[in-house]
Amino acid sequence: GNPKIQWVFGDGSTSDSPSPSVNFGSKGTRANTLVVTPWSAVTKINIGYDGSDGGVTPGSSTIENVKKQNVIAVTGLENVAPYLQVWASSYNPITALDFNNFTALHTIECFYCTSLATIRLRNVPSLTRLCLENCNISYLDLSEAPSLADLRGASQRSSTYTINWGTTGAQIWHICVRDNPQMTSTFPVNQFPLLKDCYIWNGNQSGALHLTSTNLKSVLSANNHYNAANFSGCFPAGRKCTVNMYNNDLTSLDISNDPGLLYLNASRNSLNQTAVDGVLQTLDSYNTNGGDLDLTGNAAPSTTGIAHANNLTARGWKVQSSFQIRDSEKQF
Repeated sequence: GNPKIQWVFGDGSTSDSPSPSVNFGSKGTRANTLVVTPWSAVTKINIGYDGSDGGVTPGSSTIENVKKQNVIAVTGLENVAPYLQVWASSYNPITALDFNNFTALHTIECFYCTSLATIRLRNVPSLTRLCLENCNISYLDLSEAPSLADLRGASQRSSTYTINWGTTGAQIWHICVRDNPQMTSTFPVNQFPLLKDCYIWNGNQSGALHLTSTNLKSVLSANNHYNAANFSGCFPAGRKCTVNMYNNDLTSLDISNDPGLLYLNASRNSLNQTAVDGVLQTLDSYNTNGGDLDLTGNAAPSTTGIAHANNLTARGWKVQSSFQIRDSEKQF
């Protein structure tokens, strides 16, 4: 259709363009007003987007590349709640967003909105992608976003960070909440049957990590406090999967039935010799080639473990582990 667009800018000028350009000539805080008749014509709002952090490639048929507009606040969004499908405000100094009851909204792009401290997401059944990388969120409630598939919530600047998942997770394939050592919540990993990418390093996580998705490709969970990890059956043959669990407190690591695991860094943990030997034996049993294994900072392998390490090396694996070398005593 042909909606009626009415812009009134802070300097008194007006426009009927869906993407207007105005030069105020000087810095200052101004209120700009938009009225669209009917509001149902507004399905996308873009005040900043460049495709960062896995977003769609910018373009006229997706989300256009728009430089930040230095927006600090938006009011009246409830007018487009039933219709808006895409919101993009990356790099803007906006402090709060309320998307409660935005039933058609499927994409939120708030990359590097470093002042964004509050986002409300009640009754957002269509939301699939949520990008809040490098914001200032302390509490993120995802319990009413059942279709969420892609979460980018790394590096919050808040002093605490809690995520309420509720029962959300059935559609999740990508989770990145890395570099949040202030996090106070854990991950309900049994709620993510389709999870492919799990990026949660330096996230103040502890206890046992037991992932069950058979779609997993990459698990990056270093610099946490896990004491056990179970990936049994997560990595089918031919997938070339990666697990980084270095600098945790692991005493147990289960990689049984994981022939697709080719890159494993479990260095700087607390695995004893039996556990180290078990990892080497298990990886050797898969008869795979060209992988990478780092077990340094754990107990040294036994002669049996060393034999398995040699088998791996002969098949092109790079194997690092803690070897104890003792010089014989000499009398002079």
